[in-house]
Amino acid sequence: MIHAELLEETTRLLTLYWDAPLNVYWEMTTACDLVCKHCRAEAIPHRDPRELSTAEGKALMREVKAMGSMMILTGGDPMKRPDLFELIAYAREIRLPLGVTPSTTPTLTREAAREFRSLGVAALGISLDGPSPEVHDTFRGVPGTFERSMNALGWAREFHLPVQVNTTVTRETLPHLNALYHLLREEAVPPVRRWSLFLLVPVGRGATLGIPSPEDVEKLFAWVYSISGQAPFHVSTVEAPHYRRYWIQRKLDEGTTVEAIRRLGRRMGFGVRDGNGVIFVSHTGEVYPAGFLPHPLLGNVRETPLADTYQSSPQLKALRDMDRMKGRCGRCEFRWVCGGSRARAYAVTGDCFGEEPLCDYQPGRGEIPRGSLGAANVPAS
Repeated sequence: MIHAELLEETTRLLTLYWDAPLNVYWEMTTACDLVCKHCRAEAIPHRDPRELSTAEGKALMREVKAMGSMMILTGGDPMKRPDLFELIAYAREIRLPLGVTPSTTPTLTREAAREFRSLGVAALGISLDGPSPEVHDTFRGVPGTFERSMNALGWAREFHLPVQVNTTVTRETLPHLNALYHLLREEAVPPVRRWSLFLLVPVGRGATLGIPSPEDVEKLFAWVYSISGQAPFHVSTVEAPHYRRYWIQRKLDEGTTVEAIRRLGRRMGFGVRDGNGVIFVSHTGEVYPAGFLPHPLLGNVRETPLADTYQSSPQLKALRDMDRMKGRCGRCEFRWVCGGSRARAYAVTGDCFGEEPLCDYQPGRGEIPRGSLGAANVPAS
């Protein structure tokens, strides 16, 4: 079975985030000029009059600063908010670390990138779902989006603005990941610091898209593991916490000590999952465990301070208890390391405590024999 010391360390890391999240995601607006196939927010062209006001946004920023967390401005498209740069300037004034994920529309200009840099934005999120206009523009629903994303990477390089490239992994985009990886290596370094692979959660418009099979995901994990040691940027998986299980298995297979695995636990995100380490605030102030997990409704920042909700919500406390998980997740010896995507479990089964639909692991295997994993299978390009 998996080492008891490793489970103890994982549980300790889990408790680190009970008082305050690492990241607070604020959906500033649901307005966006793209029509992306996977859009969680089901964005529309025009802003909702119920959005948090500028003053309410600044109040939320003060709360996030008091918790010691980082804020990520997302949407929709944050560029649709006319007060975006005022809010970013306020974050700098109160020394709140901030990231922003604008849509790659004509509103994202060279001057906007310059302003992001001058106002101290810590990271710019840019979406790329394929290595060519044929793949990316089809996925995003608007011609020219691939070119604008590449332009944004160029401006980020010009102004030394760190970038996280976000890629949604579906059956449609999976075959193109290897080509996209080589594009990023050749064309986008710097400024790319992180490449985040978002394993599709079928919510919003994404409910109609095809998710990879569990077997495909296991091959994806093998490929991610194989490139991570040589990539000039950090490669991470999002809404795929079972990669941690795969990573531990590979490390043990290679003879890595439990102590070394423990030391790397925080970097691998041990203890961070939907509602623990991350929290989501909607454009109307509603609080949810994560952007891809719109259940349960935890409260509203207009009525209750975010810290109170995060620390005291009985629903969040239940969601953080991996012994409440059902199915294979509930029986799995890696449940405290992984926990599965609660968002995907809810989207597919209607139960946020259900088992992870895209995990191929059968509980009870424990530590794997040396040499049993074989070579990595790289997605076709």
